[in-house]
Amino acid sequence: MNGSLNIQFIYRHSPNATLQQNPPKMSDAAETETCNWLELPPEVTALILSRPGAIEILNSAQNVCSQWRKICKDPSIWRSIDMRNSGDLHDKDYGLKKMCAHAVDRSCSGLLDINIEYFGTDELLSYISER
Repeated sequence: MNGSLNIQFIYRHSPNATLQQNPPKMSDAAETETCNWLELPPEVTALILSRPGAIEILNSAQNVCSQWRKICKDPSIWRSIDMRNSGDLHDKDYGLKKMCAHAVDRSCSGLLDINIEYFGTDELLSYISER
């Protein structure tokens, strides 16, 4: 083993595919192709990683591999930060204020939009405005 992580996405290509109630099982190897996610251009990976919210990026996406971690540290990912919390995270030890501060720091003064609904404080707003 060379120490590199190989993540593969298996998909089925069928140009005339229609939605079916019970799609057939993939048994024909000719219909299955693999794609190494690490071979995607960084711009494409960044677009994919911009879909989850900041909490998901900080808690899991950045820990997948070194390439994803590097992309997750890119300030362009942090121009818009959505840390909306409907209250279900208060019972868990996520440290939302610390995570928010970390996300704001990663924006490197490029923050354009932020949502800290349900957990924002005056102190946190002051921290954000100073950066």
